Amino acid sequence: MRVVIVTESFPPDVNGVAHCALQTARHLVRRGHTPLVIAPAVADQAADAEAPCAVVRVPSLPLPGYPQVRVALPSRRVAAAIAALCQTVQEAMASGVPVIAPAAGGPLDLVDHGRTGILVPPGDPSALRTAVASLAASPELRAAYGLAGRAAVEGRTWEALGDELIGHYLEVLRERTAVAA
Repeated sequence: MRVVIVTESFPPDVNGVAHCALQTARHLVRRGHTPLVIAPAVADQAADAEAPCAVVRVPSLPLPGYPQVRVALPSRRVAAAIAALCQTVQEAMASGVPVIAPAAGGPLDLVDHGRTGILVPPGDPSALRTAVASLAASPELRAAYGLAGRAAVEGRTWEALGDELIGHYLEVLRERTAVAA
């Protein structure tokens, strides 16, 4: 299967997004798929020779105030799709850190409200303050959410998530083939 990974960062950048994109590309290649990475242009593209797949660099601009962060011009929908992986929440949970997250997008799939963390309405500072205050006041609750969160994401390895993603793609392709037939 051919898969395009549109990312805001890719090696030689060293950050969580670049790491996630690289690991995803590697996993797809190991499973016999053909990924293509689309990432912002960088000054030295020599690192692309070490990539596990083809990399297309698109024009980019430095983020104001953070010149090391290059930003291409993909749509907001592409950025939202990248955020759906919800890596920050998974990392916190895997580290045993209690999570407070917006009740939207990827966190809805990861956080079991009241068991592994707290979900708050997006854009509601009062709800966020209340959630933070409840965790600050209760070491027992922090510990319980931390333990439950870690257990909940224990099986979410790169291999498992990559296989799940491939499964979703294959399901879409089967449905599309069935409709075409």
